[in-house]
Amino acid sequence: MRFFAIDVRLYGTVYIKASTRQKAQKKLDRLGSITIDARHRAWFSDVSFEHVPRVSFSSSLTLDAPLLGSKLAEVTERDVELAQRSFVLGSRDVVVPFAELAEGFTKMPVFGTDVDLTATAFIKAGSPEQAMVVASEFQQRFHVELQMGYWRWFSMLGFDEDENDGLPVVLSSAITVGGASTGCGLYQL
Repeated sequence: MRFFAIDVRLYGTVYIKASTRQKAQKKLDRLGSITIDARHRAWFSDVSFEHVPRVSFSSSLTLDAPLLGSKLAEVTERDVELAQRSFVLGSRDVVVPFAELAEGFTKMPVFGTDVDLTATAFIKAGSPEQAMVVASEFQQRFHVELQMGYWRWFSMLGFDEDENDGLPVVLSSAITVGGASTGCGLYQL
C-alpha cells in the first residue's frame, strides 16, 4: 500500500470561557490562523464545562472535503509519522491549551460557535485513483469522533487493519483554526 496526502477542511465547535461575550469574541478572533496540537487531549472537551480550559473544541469533528486547489501528493510512511508528531518535534507554530486554576474560573460563562479547521489527511491506498475515491467520500463516510478511539485519527495505528478494522484515512496532529464558520456567531451555553 502507498500513502497520499491532501489538505482538508474540518468543521467543529469551539467552547470559550470568558466573563463576557465581548471577551469571548476577542479570544475567538485570536484563535483565527493558529495551529493547535491535536494530540494534546486538553484541546477537546469530554468533561463538564466547569473543568474545560479557556478554549477547547468538541470531541466530535466533521471531515468535510479537500480544500479548493489542494492536490493529492504521494508521501512516505515516515512523512505521515512526522506530520503526526509535529509538536513533539519542536514546531513552535503549534499551540497547546492551558487550564486555569483560579477558583472563579470554574463558574465563568462558556460561549460556543462553529469553526472552520484545516488539516492534512493521509490516505492509505493502492493508487492515486483509489486515494481520490476515498477523498471524494470524506463527507459521507468519515466523522471524526475523538472521545472513543482518539489515537486512531492522529497515529499510524489508525491504518492498522488488525486493530479496530483500520481506517483508510488519518490526520496530521497540526490542525489550523480558520475562525468562526460563515454565518455563525457566539452563543452562551
